[in-house]
Amino acid sequence: MNIHFLTTGRVTEDARAAAEAAVRAALTGTHASTVSVRGTLSLAADASLPRPALAQAIATLDGRAHRVQAAARTVDEAITLLQDRLTVRVAHLRAS
Repeated sequence: MNIHFLTTGRVTEDARAAAEAAVRAALTGTHASTVSVRGTLSLAADASLPRPALAQAIATLDGRAHRVQAAARTVDEAITLLQDRLTVRVAHLRAS
């Protein structure tokens, strides 16, 4: 499984590693023969924004792209929301 996250702003290496782990957890059990994920983590410099952290991912499963994203107050919260949304998307794919 190929997972790669780019970062923008004051996003730590630990956060990038956490995002990769979250995506791996969300994709556990998928029966896709090919899986790759490209994503971004960003933190806006303006901390007064209501949701300055953004996590986005495009998971390609068997050649079909599935895009998920989440905005939150912190990068950790955005990663958790991203994992939840990707887990739901994968569950829906399994059911169909």
